Amino acid sequence: VWLECGQQSASVLKKLKSSLASGSNALEEFYSDPHAVAGALKSYLRELPQPLMTFELYDKWVKVARWVQDVDSRMQSLQDTCSRLPQDSYNNLRCFFHNRASSGPSNHQE
Repeated sequence: VWLECGQQSASVLKKLKSSLASGSNALEEFYSDPHAVAGALKSYLRELPQPLMTFELYDKWVKVARWVQDVDSRMQSLQDTCSRLPQDSYNNLRCFFHNRASSGPSNHQE
């Protein structure tokens, strides 16, 4: 049963990636399958030539996350760090957070 589900998921992911790569707008069949969408996103992020938030800025991201306590200072530090990203990474990150924010809160225990 598990192997069959894995094969079906791989098939759906392959079909979704193919649709996205071809620029197809016929993606409605994937709207009800959050696992396929999440799988496609994970695959895309894994295939990037460098991590989205870059190796060069890793220490800065960790420092902001761990040590900056004041909300305003943290936001400013995050904005400063984002401004140092390569343009492609910045655009991807902005698109990801924009789409995530517009989808509203979610229940991660579904």
